[in-house]
Amino acid sequence: MPVERLYRLNTATWTFDNSAATQLQDPGEPYVGWCPCYLLEHPDGLALFDTGVSHEMATAPLEYGPRGAPHMAEFAETIDLSAGKPPVEHLADLGYEPEDVDTVVLSHLHTDHAGNLDSFPEATVVVRKEELRYAFWPDGPQRLFYLEGDFRHLRELDADVVAITGEYDVFGDESAVAFPTPGHTPGHQSLEVGLTSGTTILTADAANSRAGYEQELAASFAWSLEASVDSIAAIKDRARVADADVVVHHDPDEQRRLPDPPNALE
Repeated sequence: MPVERLYRLNTATWTFDNSAATQLQDPGEPYVGWCPCYLLEHPDGLALFDTGVSHEMATAPLEYGPRGAPHMAEFAETIDLSAGKPPVEHLADLGYEPEDVDTVVLSHLHTDHAGNLDSFPEATVVVRKEELRYAFWPDGPQRLFYLEGDFRHLRELDADVVAITGEYDVFGDESAVAFPTPGHTPGHQSLEVGLTSGTTILTADAANSRAGYEQELAASFAWSLEASVDSIAAIKDRARVADADVVVHHDPDEQRRLPDPPNALE
């Protein structure tokens, strides 16, 4: 059975230097990236792909999490919360409660993708094992974007976490398949979604712009540029085989191709 509807739920915009978002391109130019998550409606339940930016973190980074996130204070000033809203508010607009979400699939655990995760305590969280382990001890510039306030509860003994090592069939019928695309982070993954209208691949941060995707230019702060290039090539190959539409996550023009809620891809 195909996924019945795919909703894009924007949580904020976040402005970076373009040369950081897309490797060494147009330094000094601002890149206003969207920070969406996605809701999948399927006959067997609801799934979220990512959970977006935490408005709590963006408004009070010094108090966020068990020890705060003071290093995020300057970054938070570049986040525009008025451009979106928390996923629970989007869900309410669609007639859902947080407990209606059965599964949360995380592309990775950076704060613009795993904020608001604690809003879904009853959901099964699907994350790659490499990502889960790395998130608690990242290195280099990656340390900036992994916040305990986002995912610390995943270590609780009663947390319902599925730590995967390969592809993951979300609904058990191949209508939504998470597949590994490491590079941006060690355990990054993207999502292939089968809709009645065709197949869509949500790349997450395999590339941060359409130009980055087409030219195989990853974010400058990627964990591995070599692995990033390999993953972009793998997405292109997968899209060719599936005749899929590829949606690049942060690119505003890409996101505008998706309908605003309450409309959806079907």
